[in-house]
Amino acid sequence: MRSSPAIGVILAVGASLTATAQSLGPLTTVSPQDFLKLTENMRVLYVAGVLDGVSYTSYGYELPDHDSYIRCARTMTVGVLAQRVADWIRANPKFSEGAATAVAKTLGAHCPH
Repeated sequence: MRSSPAIGVILAVGASLTATAQSLGPLTTVSPQDFLKLTENMRVLYVAGVLDGVSYTSYGYELPDHDSYIRCARTMTVGVLAQRVADWIRANPKFSEGAATAVAKTLGAHCPH
């Protein structure tokens, strides 16, 4: 499966909402361990879905960092990001949040703000 440039951003939601108090953490639908069990193509599709979801949310809510994160996400393909996410999860075995958070942390490490 050929990976297309990433069109979304994960960090926009987390970075923009840190100023407000939140009582609920992010949803966890796919654990890091389950992410690692996926085939390469399924990992790419999962990461693309996370990117699309966050990019539409950050755009729709007009979050202030939307444009900078979109530019960041476009600096690598979804396939490269999916591989980096898998590598990040393996390097952080005690990480217990969802795979979507691992996508955000991986993208954040690539394009710190």
